[in-house]
Amino acid sequence: MNLDLPPPTLIRPPDWSLDLGIAGRCLIWFAIAAFAFAAFGWLVAPWFSRLIKPAKVGFSIGALCLFGAFVILGVLFATNRLEFEYVWKHGDGTNPLQYRIAGIWSGQEGSFLLWACTSALFGILAVRKTEAYRRWFTFGYAVFLGSIAGILAYESPFGLNLLDGQPVIPISGIGLAPSLINYWVVIHPPTIFMGFGSLTVLVCFAFAALVSGRFTEWIPMVRPWALISLTLVGVGLCMGGFWAYETLGWGGFWMWDPVENVSFVPWVLTIAFVHGVMIQVARNRWTILNLLLGGLPFLLFVYGTFLTRSGVLGDTSVHSFADMDKVALKVLLGFLVVSSLVFFGLWAWRAIQFMRSNTEPDAPVRGIQREGLQRSGTIFLAVLGLGAALGMSVPLFMNLTGMKPKVVDESVYHSILTWAYIPLMFVMGATPLISWRGLKFTEFGKRMFGMICVTFMLTGLTMVVISISPWTRTFGSDRVVSLPLGIKIGSVTWVVFLVSLSYLVIVAGSWRGVELFKRSKMTIAAFLAHAGLALLMMGLIISRGLEQSQRLVVLQAQGDKGLGFNVAYKGQTSNSADRNNKVLFQLTRGTERFVASPGFYYTQQGDQQEAVTRPFIRHYPFYDIYVALQAPQAEEGELTVPLHETVTIDRFVVTYEKKTQQGQPGTPGAKFGAVLKVRDGNSSRELNPTIELSNGGLVDHPVDFSPGISVSVGRVDAATGSVLLKALFKDAAYPIQMFYKPMVMLVWLGTGIMALGGFMSAFYRRRPRKLGQVLASAVSEIESLPEPVGAGDHRP
Repeated sequence: MNLDLPPPTLIRPPDWSLDLGIAGRCLIWFAIAAFAFAAFGWLVAPWFSRLIKPAKVGFSIGALCLFGAFVILGVLFATNRLEFEYVWKHGDGTNPLQYRIAGIWSGQEGSFLLWACTSALFGILAVRKTEAYRRWFTFGYAVFLGSIAGILAYESPFGLNLLDGQPVIPISGIGLAPSLINYWVVIHPPTIFMGFGSLTVLVCFAFAALVSGRFTEWIPMVRPWALISLTLVGVGLCMGGFWAYETLGWGGFWMWDPVENVSFVPWVLTIAFVHGVMIQVARNRWTILNLLLGGLPFLLFVYGTFLTRSGVLGDTSVHSFADMDKVALKVLLGFLVVSSLVFFGLWAWRAIQFMRSNTEPDAPVRGIQREGLQRSGTIFLAVLGLGAALGMSVPLFMNLTGMKPKVVDESVYHSILTWAYIPLMFVMGATPLISWRGLKFTEFGKRMFGMICVTFMLTGLTMVVISISPWTRTFGSDRVVSLPLGIKIGSVTWVVFLVSLSYLVIVAGSWRGVELFKRSKMTIAAFLAHAGLALLMMGLIISRGLEQSQRLVVLQAQGDKGLGFNVAYKGQTSNSADRNNKVLFQLTRGTERFVASPGFYYTQQGDQQEAVTRPFIRHYPFYDIYVALQAPQAEEGELTVPLHETVTIDRFVVTYEKKTQQGQPGTPGAKFGAVLKVRDGNSSRELNPTIELSNGGLVDHPVDFSPGISVSVGRVDAATGSVLLKALFKDAAYPIQMFYKPMVMLVWLGTGIMALGGFMSAFYRRRPRKLGQVLASAVSEIESLPEPVGAGDHRP
């Protein structure tokens, strides 16, 4: 990058720093060469067996080169070497060390390097246990890592800041974006990229199985890696939600942003793959479908990476990256296209061969079958995943057709994907009640009846708690949820129904877990994961569906009321130039009193100052009080309101009823104004701000919305009847939005239980080494319910 910097920055960097940059660039090119050699060696291994050992070494050397480049970049960030463009853009010597290190993955180049390193790490760990699949597994893995290293060769984090062709050190670094300065930036990206990196193991196993024609032996090898991927991506998704909740100030965890879906889609399809593996192990079915499901999570993540890195989402997503280097983008797009064509082509070829041979056994259908339920669950998962993939692709489709890109609204996702979510949760609740060898309809009905009775009891208790809660008593019975086909349902009723589905999953899983605990302790892990997911979804549904929010404006000299609290301004901890500054508000409700301290400061963005705010969250056992602050205002911007239209000015809902006129237009004393109907909560009043033509010009006659806010008329358009309103604050005003968020604790609790169950499952499903362990693992796969009376004829 060539900089136009003032003379004081003409400082030549030390030689050791420049040497580190050269070493980093060289390591990337060495990695490309090593992976290319490894891929070539394994490709020609049947004819040149002496190349196998060098190819193994080449793969390891390539991985070590990536690790070395990552370490070098970490040193450059830790020592604040601003002569490197990437460090200058994302580093700041005034930041604590953990935030300087986090700068490594806060930009495009560093996140690619993190993805390469996590993928290489899982490749090194998995490749030694691939046995007959090693040739094509390593070949596919080396091609991918060589491609991502090729991207890094052009999208390099080791480029220098140059002035007249000479490297120089800028005065200070730009640093992390304000929204990134949070402890989650240290732990969330590495966690979720570990999940993304592990997806490469799945696709390379599937690729190796497709090429070699070995469709069964890979399943026990890939299963623990799939469980690890599932858990890491899921935990990373939840971490991203916690980060958004604590930072963005909109009071929620998830908004169906395209970049959020880039992580969600592979996670959902990995869940589908894990359950497909269960069917193949227990019933020797789904052989071909699992080969497809093994590759889809990775390929769709690469597609999502292209969306987020190509600039297509630049104006539609808060998470998207800037445009990539053109050569690097071509490498990414080329890998996506070629790998997709090769994988899907191979799969189609093998699927046709497999169907012609008809080697997959037909299982007799007797009563209710677990396989049938899991097949249905997989279909619903695929609908969720592919529906989200289609939604995140809408900006790309619009861009290709010449339209201005626009994201799909959150309500659209909820109204459509709900129809897959509801039956999916029912299947999750019903499946544990059925053995692999099936269950009679009558016996299934008896078991399901017991589960539903307990579910109704818990749901009823939930409804009682909701009805007596002092918060939800003011919730408002007029709030409704709009569903497809014009269906509308009350919000509370809809939330209670969705919560009952989570209860069903928890009750059925717990019941089944108790039955099988003494016979197969490893099954507890799966039930824990399911229960954790159900609790997580329950928390998300309740905290969003039953939330209450209220906007208010707090003046320095006058407080306001919100969600039953009296809110009073109490000053600031520092000043608006200090990024640790907090604005203090005293919140009082009866005997309860505490100080809310949302963050607020200004940061310089080019020639303009940008306000940065942080929400304040007070955690209670069963709910959160969430206070989101907007930038303090001294004057509202002008607002044009058409006749009979309604607008919101701070907490006031204003309807422009009619225009008024007194006197002859163009003569002194003539007045023009607007009749405004102003609603503040449950109260309303009419106000009539005017402007008067005098000998000295126009004179405002404003009206007071409150003791601290007045509104005047700027002009009245005679042709259209629209009015220009100007709101003035008589004192410094702090716009606030307060949220009551019930049962947020379930989101945290569910995430923890889900993660525990996922890691336990991966541990239990690791490949056993002793014969006894092999037999025990095989028996656990076909473990069923205690044989019900009259069901003995269901044995195969």
